[in-house]
Amino acid sequence: MICFDAPVLRRLTTTLLGALLAAIAVLGLGVAADARPAQTAVPTCVPITVRDSTTNAMAVFSGTVTDVQRSARPDGLAGAIYTQTVTVDMVYRGKVTTETVTVQTDRNRADCSLGALAVGTDYMFFVTGTGQPWVAAGSSGTRVSSETVVSQVVRLLGDGAPPIEPAPESAEFTPVDSAEPQTLSRAAAPGAALVLVGLLGLVVVRFVRTRTR
Repeated sequence: MICFDAPVLRRLTTTLLGALLAAIAVLGLGVAADARPAQTAVPTCVPITVRDSTTNAMAVFSGTVTDVQRSARPDGLAGAIYTQTVTVDMVYRGKVTTETVTVQTDRNRADCSLGALAVGTDYMFFVTGTGQPWVAAGSSGTRVSSETVVSQVVRLLGDGAPPIEPAPESAEFTPVDSAEPQTLSRAAAPGAALVLVGLLGLVVVRFVRTRTR
């Protein structure tokens, strides 16, 4: 039988107790980590160049966001649809005929998305759709405008122009004579007068010839 003196026994007990507590802590952390629910990874937008953005866009224009309205996704999935009111500055591609347009973005966990744009911020929009509204997908390349972005767009698409509203169609009117049409008797009066003068002339001539015989 091995006998330990009191100091050695206390040190041995303390060491064993510390090792036991450390093992319990490690096991506890492992259980907690396993019990933690797995988080769904949010997809990140792969950077797209300005050249690729212009290639895929139906319209390209710069403008300032003045208002944002949020609504639920029509498919019932988590996330939201955002409708931005944009005051257009310059149009580089597409039929943009009004100074104010609407641009739709979305937010979801399944795909890359832009979410809500910042009110009062200038953006370069690369959009698709019919314009009612325009749609800026997460992969469209729509981004905050800067001198670098503007210069790249100008180099690819030209200087651009302000949005121009179509000129209203003007009707052409042909002048019409509003005077009342002449009656048959009024139209024939000058001719009848000439005939009467001719007959009177013949009568006078015959009368003169008769007197001179």
